[in-house]
Amino acid sequence: MPHSPHHLDRLRLRHLRLLELIETHRSLRAVADQLGLTQPAVSQMVKDLEFAFGATLVERSVRGVELTGVGRLALQRSRSGLAAFHTLAAELDEGLPPVLQVGTNPAMMFHLIPAALKVARREEAPIRYALRTGLALDMARALWNGEINCYVGRIDWEVVPSDMKNSLRHTHLYETELVVVCSREHPLASRGRVMPADLEAATWALPPEDSKNRVGLASAYRNLGLGEPRIAVEVAADPNGLMNIVREMPMLAVVPRMVLDTASAGDQLVMLESDDLRLPPVEVGFLTLVEHENLSGLQSFRAALVETVAASSM
Repeated sequence: MPHSPHHLDRLRLRHLRLLELIETHRSLRAVADQLGLTQPAVSQMVKDLEFAFGATLVERSVRGVELTGVGRLALQRSRSGLAAFHTLAAELDEGLPPVLQVGTNPAMMFHLIPAALKVARREEAPIRYALRTGLALDMARALWNGEINCYVGRIDWEVVPSDMKNSLRHTHLYETELVVVCSREHPLASRGRVMPADLEAATWALPPEDSKNRVGLASAYRNLGLGEPRIAVEVAADPNGLMNIVREMPMLAVVPRMVLDTASAGDQLVMLESDDLRLPPVEVGFLTLVEHENLSGLQSFRAALVETVAASSM
């Protein structure tokens, strides 16, 4: 069925809440109780939604109701809108400046994010920034669910849900390589260049097995005909923690090249060269949903990121 602009104009916030309640309760009677309405009124709300979007969103059966595939997609997209309204209501209630929810990776906190915030804060409009760090997959989910407004960090398109890709706006920022590091006291430090036999005997401090850096290292090992890397310490999504451990213990770690240029790395870490170990490069970019394009502060923050990259050696 074609969508109806007339019905679209008549939708209210509770129509969007309706999808979440149906997904949770699977019963129109239970949904009606939650909304303080009659069951016929809730049934009419479902019809209004379906007429507005021009699609069947809810399937009915003897077991109750559930969302169709299109209904689940509509729920996902509505979550970001509902989150934005709730945030706006809280800001207006407290008299606070608007807040931009930014998701990122821990490695971005070494330089890119702080430097970009410094640039963005030159804008006259007052904006607050709420930063949240995590793995790329977790950040993609958070963006899709409306928990963050934008994401800055590693872009792994293979982990982005296919139904999400067309809803994204992407800005490429830069590309960095992954490198192997050790302390200056490590036996391999004086050699600088390592061979496959050295890698096979080495022990590592690495992020969890679902980390792309660890996956890339494991693939590079297999390409050399080696077994899995020997892991002595596992650190969750924290390059700073990895470097601290490597500084104190005779282990290797793999980190983005840009991390070595920070004060946290200091002069205590050595990058090891290898003609054999081929690690995949890391693309760093900016992502947001189409509906977030005009949020307060988002455009200036993206411009600040681009300016920061252009002014640096990234």
